[in-house]
Amino acid sequence: SRHAFSCTMSKPLVPVQHRPNRLPVIPVDPIEKDNSPPVDFADEKQLLKHIRPNRWVSVDIGTFRFLRLNWVVTALATIVLWSFVIAVLTSPEDEAETNKALAEFAKWQSWISQNMSWLYIGTQDVWIFYMLYIGYTKYGDIKLGKKYEKPEFTDATWFSMLFACGVGIGLYFFGVSEPMYYYRSPEWIGPMGLVKPGWQNDDQLAQQGMFITFYHWGLHAWIVYVLIAVLLGIVCFRWDMPLTLRACFFPLIGDVIYGPVGDAIDALSMACTTFGVCTSLGLGVKQINAGMSHMDSSISSVGQEGEDWQVGIIWVITFIATASVVSGLQIGLKLLSQITFSLGCILMLCLLYLDNTWYLLNLFVQSIGYYFQWLFQVGFETDAFQQLNYEFELGGNYLADSGNHRLYKQLTEAVSSVTGKPEELASPSEFYGSSTKSFLDWWTIFYWGWWIAWAPFVGMFMARISRGRTIRQVLIGAMMAPMFYGFFFLTVLGGLGIKMQRAVELALDAPPLPGGHPDCVKLGYENLQAVSPEAIALEKIGYRALACRGFDNPIFDVVEPYGEDMAEFLKILILMGLVLYFITSSDSGSYVDDTLSAGGMLHPPVVQRVYWAVTEGACACALLVGGKDQALRGLRAVSICSGFPYTFMICFMCTALWRALKWDCMEDDIHRMTRFNTGLFDWTEGFQPRMGGPPVGERVQSILISFFAPYVTMHETNMKLFGTLGWFHTLGMAAFFLCWIGLLIGEVDTQYTSYIGWMMFTVFAAWQTGIRMKARRAWDVYGWALEDFFACFVMWPFVSSQLHLQCKHVPDFINDPNEVVDNFKDYPIQLPQHNTKEVPLMNLSTPPMQQVERQSPEPVNGVSQTMPNFTYVQQPGMQQPQPFMDPSMHSQHMMMPPQQPHYGSYPMAPGYGNMWAAQA
Repeated sequence: SRHAFSCTMSKPLVPVQHRPNRLPVIPVDPIEKDNSPPVDFADEKQLLKHIRPNRWVSVDIGTFRFLRLNWVVTALATIVLWSFVIAVLTSPEDEAETNKALAEFAKWQSWISQNMSWLYIGTQDVWIFYMLYIGYTKYGDIKLGKKYEKPEFTDATWFSMLFACGVGIGLYFFGVSEPMYYYRSPEWIGPMGLVKPGWQNDDQLAQQGMFITFYHWGLHAWIVYVLIAVLLGIVCFRWDMPLTLRACFFPLIGDVIYGPVGDAIDALSMACTTFGVCTSLGLGVKQINAGMSHMDSSISSVGQEGEDWQVGIIWVITFIATASVVSGLQIGLKLLSQITFSLGCILMLCLLYLDNTWYLLNLFVQSIGYYFQWLFQVGFETDAFQQLNYEFELGGNYLADSGNHRLYKQLTEAVSSVTGKPEELASPSEFYGSSTKSFLDWWTIFYWGWWIAWAPFVGMFMARISRGRTIRQVLIGAMMAPMFYGFFFLTVLGGLGIKMQRAVELALDAPPLPGGHPDCVKLGYENLQAVSPEAIALEKIGYRALACRGFDNPIFDVVEPYGEDMAEFLKILILMGLVLYFITSSDSGSYVDDTLSAGGMLHPPVVQRVYWAVTEGACACALLVGGKDQALRGLRAVSICSGFPYTFMICFMCTALWRALKWDCMEDDIHRMTRFNTGLFDWTEGFQPRMGGPPVGERVQSILISFFAPYVTMHETNMKLFGTLGWFHTLGMAAFFLCWIGLLIGEVDTQYTSYIGWMMFTVFAAWQTGIRMKARRAWDVYGWALEDFFACFVMWPFVSSQLHLQCKHVPDFINDPNEVVDNFKDYPIQLPQHNTKEVPLMNLSTPPMQQVERQSPEPVNGVSQTMPNFTYVQQPGMQQPQPFMDPSMHSQHMMMPPQQPHYGSYPMAPGYGNMWAAQA
């Protein structure tokens, strides 16, 4: 018997009985893959089965492996990263002495946060619910690997490596300063300070500081890592594909991932990885420099001298990280992660026992309760009314179609036309007592962009070290456990920071200003330093007003009260932790960049690892040197900008993961269905996908007509689906499409007509969506409504052409398009047999359960076509055996009967990775 892994863990799966001449939704056999041994992608021959030959570069110098890379991906990523370095380092400064290149990034950041807050906030919440559902349903039992594979690392080592690459430096940098920022917010944040729901007195403001810190470092932080890790684990480890980010999209677009689309995905992932790591490196090096200055006053952490120190630190640590990445995952990164994690635990426990232990434990338990109490409400908070103030103030308005202070000018000019005097609007923050409109821009959106920018490399790294574990284990061990550990770390550091701030305020009789702002003048601080005799006296016994000390210093200040010797010891622990987290972040980022550039090769050449480590160091230096005093702002801007496009990609990954799970569990609905005979992205490969299809000339003609007149190409489909009512649908679509074009042109003479035009286009896209949904039902094509609408809204010419060619070349319906379908049916995993009256099985003379050898097809483009055997499965009550598709390469499709195979009106041509013309 061929027993495969079952999602329910109760009984073996039965191979699905595919219908003849039907394209499988995902061209892979999960049962066969689960029973086959893992593929070793350190073997170049195995890797080349998944890379187009014209993209692979393999260079040896004697017996030394010099290069193994996908030159397209490497070139794209190199151009993006080094162009950024050159642009920042050579960019002049503006009037405000700000690097113009980084200032431009800051504008992009503001545009994204002002226009896309709803997207960042909403998607993070949806991803959390989605992954929790997957983890705690039947899908949580699926293993990231073959059914017999065991985890490569112990639980302790696995957790330390996850934590080292997942958060690292950020906990040290923000552990004290972030809660303090929310508790004693600066005056520019608004007259009422930072006020979220449920906070009234100073105790609650302190709790607010802890809650928002937890919010930024909790579920929302780890969810993007886990989502990508689980998807990669299913596709790469269960289905034997190289570990690259393009593999995430295989369940959606199939072989297209091996063309330009996949190259762009991997290159973008490398850019996101590098920019995300650079943000952490930039934060870490500033704090390392501040710590060195704490321990040796001759070392400066400000000005040109401080910048020189920071650049030197980056290159020294980059050299160490390079040595680590060269030594490999098992030696370098594993050992460093264990040491780094242990140092963090020692620091945390020392502080816990040295200070008021019971206060810290109380605060941890209390903060957990507040976190889960307010998570749902604050998790959806987009500061809608605060961000509305962009329209009522001068400066900083980047809202789409309302920029250039249009509303502000209209209001003031209308009033001044009556009064005869120039008018200005009152500050809305003071007028309404609201907090600053820029909070999301500076904090929440920055964090979400930062996590997303890190997602490609942490998700990929997490998948690599989680092989052999189930989805539920990854969800608990790689999201819940690190989250609660991070909460305790933040509670210790943040709680001690709040305690120290209160102690200094009480000692100096300097209560906070209205809104919770620190009164730094009364506290005796100027330019981050104590200047009054009272403040200096408190400083000597280790107490400082942390709210007046900036971001780099508080973590070193908070260990001062325990005596000079103990403070020195704790500062050394902090510095060692920062340096090692710096190294592990750079190390793991370089490892992932190197793997992606090498097409998923398990052990790429050493030269490539060195190159990517140096590139990361150069980007971090460019940000610090170019940004100078505004370096932190530049780091934030780059993170948000690089993470923005990946937000959309992760949304598509959610759909891909859902398909992959259902396919791997052999669920009836997806295995019984098919897909369209053409793909929306086939144009990226010259309209010649590996599955064959209509002639290239016909496809080009159909696309061109669809671009200018989509209603023309859809008319045949409308008539077939709706009969005589097809004319109504064609004319209706034509009316809305032409009105859209006309109203866009009309904007030249009449303001606002373009907005009505976009309303018309939205109706057109919704109409096309309805037709595509009906077509999917008629031809039994797998998908769902949201996919259809997004495709129609963004790629309407390709959708029109797809429906036209499907109708022309596959004229016979599978189902009645007018039949009402229950879309919420709970499909069983154990698949029922076919109704042989409706769908006749292939008439094969081979006896049941007999293995039939086949001749492999001729090599195509220099790549051999490995041909696996058919396996015929006899089920109870079935008179004839049914062949089950068994792909061994990245586009193996359903096997066909011995005669020349057809799908609709055209024969399917053999080609690279194509089994359509195989002879049984």
